Amino acid sequence: MSQLQFVSSRPRPALQAYVIEIGEAQIGLVSRRPDERDFTFIAASSAFRSLDGQRFATPGAAESAARRLARPRRHNALRLAS
Repeated sequence: MSQLQFVSSRPRPALQAYVIEIGEAQIGLVSRRPDERDFTFIAASSAFRSLDGQRFATPGAAESAARRLARPRRHNALRLAS
């Protein structure tokens, strides 16, 4: 996860933004304005579109959600085998 810095000529609190990566792939980012409590996910890949616009307490929580989404669906394979 990488932090992006936004610089302005006016003094004001900075927007916080982090790139969310799985392995070498950048799959989205989260950002929040100074007046927001949570981070909003912005998908960079259609595979993660279901997370687009969701809000997370921390960038790590967004990364965990993306990793869960990226995992193969083992429970479907197990159900078919039984």
